[in-house]
Parts: sequence; structure tokens; C-alpha cells
Amino acid sequence: MTSPTNPEVLPLLTAWEPSRPRLTWYGDDGERVELSGRVLRNWVVKAANLLVAECDAGPGTAVRLDLPAHWRLLVWALAVRAAGAEVLLGDDGGDPVVVVTDHPERWSGGAVEVVAVPLPALARAWPGDLPAGALDGAADLMGQPDEPMFAASGPAGARTTGAPGARVLLEAHDPAALLERAWACWREDGSVVVATPREDDAVATIREQEGAVAEDPLRGR
Repeated sequence: MTSPTNPEVLPLLTAWEPSRPRLTWYGDDGERVELSGRVLRNWVVKAANLLVAECDAGPGTAVRLDLPAHWRLLVWALAVRAAGAEVLLGDDGGDPVVVVTDHPERWSGGAVEVVAVPLPALARAWPGDLPAGALDGAADLMGQPDEPMFAASGPAGARTTGAPGARVLLEAHDPAALLERAWACWREDGSVVVATPREDDAVATIREQEGAVAEDPLRGR
């Protein structure tokens, strides 16, 4: 999997035109979330700050993302890389030091730091009780600063002045494939629209509404 590396993430997000949509999510039950470049950067920085300050994450730290193909997966994957840590997905080997998950009970009682992430867009805190020692990846995240509280390597990015990249429609199947395709689009100054799997006519409607000009080549494989 082609993954973002620490020197690239924050410079790229900082160089983006801040008001342009960069991540749009169509979930089940009509859920729609849209993050501009500025808002996506803020989410990523807050999540990276939490990982660094509360979990001692940094270069070489293995962080497992036990999350489905979802917009929150993309935010946390960028945050892990921004902090210089290593993303583990699916069957990736390695022993994680930190686990970011929407099922914290899977990891309770272990020796890893657990960050519990609720998936609903409007969630501002984990619903219900958390396992002992687990962090709330919604409430604890929102209390973090909007600027990096860690040493972010890499040169400052220059704002793109050329034609914007494609707005790409991606279906949320496999987490690793979603991250790879989204990052490839963002590196070309693009924007992604991510939708949970649905019928062809519904996909076509979303593509037309969002002005998506490129289709996900992985669709249907």
C-alpha cells in the first residue's frame, strides 16, 4: 500500500486552498459529511496531537486502525502519519502500541493504548461506558489544539496555484484501498467523495450531484 509519510502530510494539507471541499462522505441512512481543506487539516492536527500527547505516539510507533472504510479512517490515518507513526491496517503485521477502533471492547485488558472512535457524524462523545483506560476519540479529540503540538518535519507547502485536481468518487469497500486511492487523489490536489456501497443508479446520482469527474477504478473488482 502506498501510504503518506510524515514529511508530506501536514505540508500538503497546509498548502491546500482552505475553503475547497476535500473529503465528502455519503454513509448509510442518508448521512452526508463534507470537510473543506481547512476543516480536514484541523481534524488531522487534533487527532495527531491526541496521539502524541496522550499515547506517546511518534516516529516508529505502530498504530493499528481497527476501523471500517469510512471518513474517520481517513482522518486518523493522516493523523498517524502526521505524527510520524506507522499505520497498521487489516492483516498488516506488527504489534501495535496504540489501537484506534470503533470496537474498544476488542482491545480491553491488553497492553495497548486504546482510542475509541464513534462513527456517526454528529457524535461528540463515545456513547456509553468506555473500557478502563480507553480514550474518547471524539470528546478528547475536540479538546486538542488546532495547531501541531509536536515537531512536524518536512518543508512548508506552497499553496497550489494551478488547476485543481479531479473530484473522485470512491466506494468504501476495503480500508487499505480507500486510503491508497484517497491519498493518490489528494497528492494531485484533488478532492474525494466517499460513499458506502450502493446500487449503480444511486452511485450515478451522487456522482452527478457532487460533480465527480473520475470514477474509482477499483469499483466492481
